[in-house]
Amino acid sequence: MADYKVNGKIFTVDDADIKDIMTAESMTKEMAVRCYFEDMGIINTGSKDSITEVEAKPQKRHYVKSDKERKPSTRTRKVDEEKKVLIEKLASVIDAKDKVIKTETEFSFSMNGNEYTVKLIKHRKKKE
Repeated sequence: MADYKVNGKIFTVDDADIKDIMTAESMTKEMAVRCYFEDMGIINTGSKDSITEVEAKPQKRHYVKSDKERKPSTRTRKVDEEKKVLIEKLASVIDAKDKVIKTETEFSFSMNGNEYTVKLIKHRKKKE
């Protein structure tokens, strides 16, 4: 399929039709396109109307949601044993009544009417 602009209007022409005219009449593509539009009655025979081929505009992508259900991910949380030991040691040093250890990353406590949180972050090794 190719688009051609004739007299300010754009027409879509099947390439097979143009090739049929080219082989039957043994003429160039430009002459075959002009002959096609003359046969269709869009331009008059012998007129000097300009016929220009227009580049096809790219189609927008069309996204459709699949009918198939997605499986829920089954990721298990990895416990960092090294951090767990360090948090437990740090928490044992602090003498507070209401210590709350949250996973292996942090613990909270209150002392003298103030609340505190100690969070342990393990950094990745730097690239060299």
